Amino acid sequence: MGSFTIQELRQAQKYPFLPVARAVVAESGFSLLEVPEPVMRRARAMVAAAFSEKPYRPPGGEHSEVLSEEVLAFPVAKILVSLINRLELYRRFCGMVGKSAVSHLRDDSEKSHKFLFGIADEMKIKSVPSETPDFFAEVALADFLRADAGSVSGKLVNQRVRKGRVILTSDEFIRFISAVAENELRQSFPLDVKGVPKSFVAEAASLEGEFSQAVRKSFSREDFGEIRPEAFPPCMAKIYGELAAGVNVSHTARFAMATFLNSVGMGAEQIIAAYKNTPNFSESTTRYQVGSICGKKTSAGEGYSSPSCDKMRSYALCVANCPVSHPVQFYSREVLKVNAWPQRATSEEKYG
Repeated sequence: MGSFTIQELRQAQKYPFLPVARAVVAESGFSLLEVPEPVMRRARAMVAAAFSEKPYRPPGGEHSEVLSEEVLAFPVAKILVSLINRLELYRRFCGMVGKSAVSHLRDDSEKSHKFLFGIADEMKIKSVPSETPDFFAEVALADFLRADAGSVSGKLVNQRVRKGRVILTSDEFIRFISAVAENELRQSFPLDVKGVPKSFVAEAASLEGEFSQAVRKSFSREDFGEIRPEAFPPCMAKIYGELAAGVNVSHTARFAMATFLNSVGMGAEQIIAAYKNTPNFSESTTRYQVGSICGKKTSAGEGYSSPSCDKMRSYALCVANCPVSHPVQFYSREVLKVNAWPQRATSEEKYG
């Protein structure tokens, strides 16, 4: 990477969506057939961080070799994510990149406010310094719409618009730039992974296996105590209500409901009872299916886990935009809220 300065490599590592990052990869002569072990290790670390929804921590050091490995690891990580091909991972990976960009942009903009306009220019975002007091930048209306409407940039109707430009504070400008990067990265998935080396397929399978095992451990057979239907997430509450009302819900909805009820600790007999009002109810068939869900072990050694929110969306069973990634996570939060009230009252009584 002799033609790139340390500063350029550092910028490519911090902002892998910029042209300089693509230039570093292009000049490296990088081949998927011969991925250096440190590059694959860093790519795995990126994907693992996205899975866990924790910030990605690159290795320290300002050596050109270390920075170059980080830059090369990003496209490798994108290939691994595409091979795994899970909607929830696309969301998490892009969100991780967006959050990282916000942090870096805030740090770098403290040294020079012109820096932000330089980044925007590299991303072909038309922006100028704002002449409006207490504001920082003005972004062309067409470019503002490059950020996802549901992102931190907010809906256009809620923005300050003047002469075809959206007026933003410095922090809003930072979050907007990051939202554009995150949205355009999301639109790039999935990559075309036909013909990638078998080593990539093996790495992706290993990562997905680790994630699936972690999900099963987090969202299966938790000790929530007494089942509280009032704490069910909207999707499960709807299916549960339809079952009670005798609606003939789809097989997918029935499976999702049974795995959810099992995951939050409902016993097999109670789960079977939840289906008794359904049309053409067969106790023997339902008992067999519920028994399979509650007791059967998968190849990973765990029982069936409740589908994630992304999986529920793919089933067309999602009915609300909940601030969670898993129905059991929603239920857990609601149960904790309910359980906190008696404890709070006890504490107040105890300490006056």
